[in-house]
Amino acid sequence: MINLRVVQVFRDIAKILEIKGENRFRIRAYERAAQNIEGLSEDLEDFIREDRLREISGIGKDLSERIKEFVKTGKIRLFEDLKKSIPPGLLDLLKIPSVGPKTAKLLYEQLKIESVAQLEKAIKNNKLQGIFGIKEKTIENILKGIGILKKGKERMTIAQAVLIADEFIKALKKLPEVKNISAAGSLRRYKETVRDVDILVVSEKPKKVMAVFTKLPAVGDVLAEGNTKSSVRTRDDVQVDCRVVEQKSFGAALLYFTGSKNFNIKLRQIAIRKGLKLNEYGIFRKEKFIAGRTEEEMFRTLGMSYIEPELREDNGEIELARKFELPG
Repeated sequence: MINLRVVQVFRDIAKILEIKGENRFRIRAYERAAQNIEGLSEDLEDFIREDRLREISGIGKDLSERIKEFVKTGKIRLFEDLKKSIPPGLLDLLKIPSVGPKTAKLLYEQLKIESVAQLEKAIKNNKLQGIFGIKEKTIENILKGIGILKKGKERMTIAQAVLIADEFIKALKKLPEVKNISAAGSLRRYKETVRDVDILVVSEKPKKVMAVFTKLPAVGDVLAEGNTKSSVRTRDDVQVDCRVVEQKSFGAALLYFTGSKNFNIKLRQIAIRKGLKLNEYGIFRKEKFIAGRTEEEMFRTLGMSYIEPELREDNGEIELARKFELPG
């Protein structure tokens, strides 16, 4: 959703302005705008299309132009210029809970600290003691904040993952080359926390899909780009993987890449006992393709009822499905 990305940029602008000692009212304007946008139930693109941006509390002429610029280009020139005016790592420091703009500025001016790694090292070497304004409790809170930041980078909430996946899926759905699309992985199983986002696409022109996927506005870095699979890292440091498969294998790929790992192992064992081979391309008897277009077809071929993604954890649901005793 574009809203959350605008919120993040506006908040980062406010933080940089505070580091630079800019006008407090200007800083507050960006903070208030970010807060009000975060509370919206509608997409900012709808407000732009209907010329209603200035109906949002705190959004005047200048900020409405900034929003339009971001929606159109994926960037705000002011923000890009501001980032160049400070050491690049200072914004990373501000991602640490309990490290505000004033503390980040103090750490840089006193110790030339401009990265999380440098801050950790400085704390380890007792470099922060004695700096005016930094007390033992402050150092303790910073260490806790670094731990929270590291943990947060490893996992995200299901709500965050859904928003990120929806933004990519919404953009890719617009391509005439995309015939079908779905999230997969632990996101589709609706786990409480998710490590990364998996997207599965059906298309006869995978190169076109990959070319668009790797250049979407949310993309920060391209980790890998191939003919049928690419991986990117978003501007919010979330990995998103996209795979393109043939229509006849979509159900098989969706089943395989949704998981879980133990669930997949158990299904392969069932297939083997039936003299079949199961993988992400389908179910085969020797080399003959038997099933794979839909998940329902896959389960039916294995002699069991359909199992909802949320249940696929190998916690007894497979045995019930084989007896057709899963609650409907």
